[in-house]
Amino acid sequence: MYEKSAPAPSASAGVEAFHRAFELHDAACASGDAAACVDLGIDYEQGRGVPVDETKAASLFSGGCDRGVASGCTDLGQLLDRGEGGPRDAARAASFYQRGCEGGSPLGCNDLGLDYKDGAGVAPDDAKAAKLFGRACDLGSADGCTNLGFMRATGRGVAADPVAAEELYRRACDAGSGQGCHNLGYRYEHGIGVAKSEAQALPLYDRGCTLGVAGACANLGNLYERGGEIPRAPDKALALFAKACALHDPIGCNNVGHMFELGHGVPPDDAKAAVYYKRACDAGLALGCTNLGQMQQAGRAK
Repeated sequence: MYEKSAPAPSASAGVEAFHRAFELHDAACASGDAAACVDLGIDYEQGRGVPVDETKAASLFSGGCDRGVASGCTDLGQLLDRGEGGPRDAARAASFYQRGCEGGSPLGCNDLGLDYKDGAGVAPDDAKAAKLFGRACDLGSADGCTNLGFMRATGRGVAADPVAAEELYRRACDAGSGQGCHNLGYRYEHGIGVAKSEAQALPLYDRGCTLGVAGACANLGNLYERGGEIPRAPDKALALFAKACALHDPIGCNNVGHMFELGHGVPPDDAKAAVYYKRACDAGLALGCTNLGQMQQAGRAK
């Protein structure tokens, strides 16, 4: 006897669930639950069960922050960073990240660390950035571990330490940071601080790509395209370059164009090659513009 498969959840069921969650957050916030007010702010920010209203979200985040909800401070900082719900204000954003971090928000510590690393809204200070990334990492932020790994790898704000960098990237990757997986894979591919090994780089790039890091998809595609320690597989390379391109990586777009132009793993197709070269060019990659120009000069593209 076979069991019937459960029907797939409908889109309307998802809408109803978000609306019900919104009602519960609204009621809890009205009764004085500050954390629920922050959740309600996220509903307004993302349009979950209610039309998007970034101004309302900012007000709810501000109220939650003032009542001790650290994530509300961080969420408000991110709105200010993007100029949503009010004018863009990097300095105010940094001040709210500071409050969030002091209250135990790992994202607040990480975002404030990025501000100090890049000099956004605060004076640049690599030493402060490294400390903040370390706190974010200790509080459970995978991105904080990745960023501290970068500081360790480059010696910015802390002594360069390739062993510590590797450990941090691995910790970040294990915790779900695609960029951490990518960075560790790159070190294995090129033998930076570790024994060179494409075989060890491959699963790290694969995980980074799965987690949405375009560079990891492109680098994994390179391993399959050129062959060597990893057997050559043009079909896999093409799919990975196309995914990188879809994730807005101009190098991935250019590589897809190159494979269509030369017929690597696919039948030659000048029209498709030109489309991908143009995408790379429009995204600011000079090589994509050069390749498109050469095809146009040869009368192979419009």
